[in-house]
Amino acid sequence: MSAPDNKKRQSIVVSILKKIGIIIFTVVSILKKLGIIIFTVVVYILKKLVTISPVGILYVLFAALTAIMGITGMRVMDARSNIADPHYWPTLYHSLGEEAATVAYHATQQATIMPDYMPGGFVFLTAVRDYAMPEGFMPYFFYLLFVFAVFRLAIGGTAIVFGSTPGKGSTLGLFAKIDLWVVIPIAIFSLFFFEGYSFIWFPIISLIPTMLLLSGSAKTDTRPGIASRAEARTAKIFLIPAFLGLSFMTYIPLAAVFGISLFDWQFPFPPVFSGFSNIISLFSPGSFFWTSVWMTVIYSLLAVSLGMVYSMIIALLLNRKMPGRVFFRTVFYLPFIIPVVSSMLTFRLIFSHGGVVNNIISMFGGERLYFLFDNATIIPTLAIIAAWASGNVIVIKIAGIANVPRTYLESAEIDGANAWHRFWKITIPCMSPIIFYNMLMSLITNMQVVIPSLMLAGGGQSGQTVIPQSFRFVTYELYMTAFGRGGFIGRAGAISFALFVLIGIFTAILFITSKKWLFYEGGGPA
Repeated sequence: MSAPDNKKRQSIVVSILKKIGIIIFTVVSILKKLGIIIFTVVVYILKKLVTISPVGILYVLFAALTAIMGITGMRVMDARSNIADPHYWPTLYHSLGEEAATVAYHATQQATIMPDYMPGGFVFLTAVRDYAMPEGFMPYFFYLLFVFAVFRLAIGGTAIVFGSTPGKGSTLGLFAKIDLWVVIPIAIFSLFFFEGYSFIWFPIISLIPTMLLLSGSAKTDTRPGIASRAEARTAKIFLIPAFLGLSFMTYIPLAAVFGISLFDWQFPFPPVFSGFSNIISLFSPGSFFWTSVWMTVIYSLLAVSLGMVYSMIIALLLNRKMPGRVFFRTVFYLPFIIPVVSSMLTFRLIFSHGGVVNNIISMFGGERLYFLFDNATIIPTLAIIAAWASGNVIVIKIAGIANVPRTYLESAEIDGANAWHRFWKITIPCMSPIIFYNMLMSLITNMQVVIPSLMLAGGGQSGQTVIPQSFRFVTYELYMTAFGRGGFIGRAGAISFALFVLIGIFTAILFITSKKWLFYEGGGPA
């Protein structure tokens, strides 16, 4: 082989080796860049995992669980409809044969076991079981679970991608609130419409990712005031059990009362849907309801006014240093813990025609009065009894007076303010939050008063009522409508809902007017 050929071969080998080297270098460079990319992704994932990504992953898992519950529910609905179909068994028998049809039939029966729902139930009231919720509504509940599963999947994806991104905490917090407001109706629905609470576990454990997301979103929310919002969010999380209790004990019964008011229901006959006829009849001209409302409002305002003045006077007296102060505080607190039945029976004797009060009036030459029969005296008499029983308000006001800053009182006294000016300009403003609270609670309590009417009416028996027809409170009419006049449950529900609206109106008025006189020493909301 000639020398030129060898040189040519060597140059070819060198060229191939260079190309191989370039390829190896390119591959190494690509692998290095790929390693950097993988490392960056791993670091990014780890950063996510130490912030809010676990909540996102948890939401994805709960989205799958929610979808499974929806699929299971739809299978149950299909199985139940097949079992209820009279043509289901013959069709199986002719298409599959007896043995295969029997296996399929038993499998369908097994599919109806979980969850075991009440076809039309509502709080186990047999009389309204066919009216509260039709059986055909159940599929929509499981459709809602499918939609909820998609929403939770979106929350999980958002939490994974943007969980640690500054400024995204507010968005995740909003998603968590929406999720919470969906979980609560599911819990209520499953509590009322599933036998044996077989489904309630699902919404209860669904609260876990919601609480975690609310907590985690506060950490990634970088808007101004992050500390106060994080504190408020934490408070809301811990208030969830109280809110659930309030929902089950107040809001849901109120909704049930409104639903009952839409039926013409005279117990023990089954209810018939009548729309808003019961509510409209309450506000029709000549209805007893207007008179009851008027007398309830007069009694409530009088009882609250007397109670506030009486409790303030007693609190001021008992706040002074005097012998036996603890004994007198106990004496004035006792009326609050005495059973209402006993106190009402006692006052019934005191204010009777031959009672103590009339004996005193007779001693001074006056005529005996029918305090519990006369239209002019019955409301003030009941208001005096209510004020006498305000021992709890007295104790609260004693504590409020004791907490009035002494520096304010001493400064005013040095400036020449007398006792009245110190009381009106310092004590009252400093105690305004306590006065507002007592006034609000007394107003709500007195507008729902029923025991005085029942006890002073001889147990509410027909023909023995002391309260004249034109002087009956709303709650007394509610009681008589539901239990004393043929059991008109629907009408009683309308009265109860109207009373709720009435109390809400007066409460709103009290809150609005309080802004002009309510004072917070620390600059809190007025």
